Amino acid sequence: MAIKWREKMSVDGGLIDQDHKHLIDIINRFEEISADGLDTDEANEILYALKFYTATHFEREEQVQRLVNYPYRDAHASEHRELITALDEIIDGVKQGEHADDEASRLRLNQFLHDWIVNHIIGSDLRMSPFIEGFKQGELGLGALKDVECSPDAF
Repeated sequence: MAIKWREKMSVDGGLIDQDHKHLIDIINRFEEISADGLDTDEANEILYALKFYTATHFEREEQVQRLVNYPYRDAHASEHRELITALDEIIDGVKQGEHADDEASRLRLNQFLHDWIVNHIIGSDLRMSPFIEGFKQGELGLGALKDVECSPDAF
């Protein structure tokens, strides 16, 4: 059940949405490779890519929140840390061979990743949209954030 981007998931019509689309692509790729069992090396490669890009995205998103004076940014940052912790646990489980030969376990893992990205975008990120739009109306925009970098060790 691949995740499909829908316009109703749009947060900013720009950089944050592009990040979300890329994260969705990574999760869809993981689901695709895990359909017939998990090759640990390939699964870890995709999960590490997901973790790195997620950390970069979360840093960028938190910078946007500071820029637009998002009042719920502390709670949102806490949610980000929880998601990174959950992703670390998944990576550890895959390294230890969990999910490899158990179809029900792989399905739960794929469902978790699916729900993780969709629920985070719809349940949390969309609340930023009015603040981003207000900033765009009164300021120069968010273009400078395209160059934001962060260390994957930040999380």
